[in-house]
Amino acid sequence: MKTLKDLTNIINEFCDTRDWKNDDPNQLISSMLIELGELAEHYQWENHFKEYDDNKKREMGYEFVDILFYLLRIASKSDIDIEKYFDEKIIKLEKKFPIGADVLEQRKLYREKGLNKIYE
Repeated sequence: MKTLKDLTNIINEFCDTRDWKNDDPNQLISSMLIELGELAEHYQWENHFKEYDDNKKREMGYEFVDILFYLLRIASKSDIDIEKYFDEKIIKLEKKFPIGADVLEQRKLYREKGLNKIYE
């Protein structure tokens, strides 16, 4: 199983060997949003997740990969360690949304008490 760091290294090597600088964050973000839109088309007008055949899964999977490619490239170029911040953030989310808690009530509580600043 590859880690996010492994995937990031693969992406960086892929770009480096092709001399892709990707120094414009706006272009990378725009490209990622375009790919996200292509993925969204697969779910448009669906009101639940459904079973997909292997060809449809592959088609959708490639869109996920395109999005992840750009996301990890942006993070790498920004020197952001997603694995590190994921580990930190999930702890904050666990505190904000304890098991068994009503999600809407927790959101309301956090807004009312000013606790929604979970980045601090």
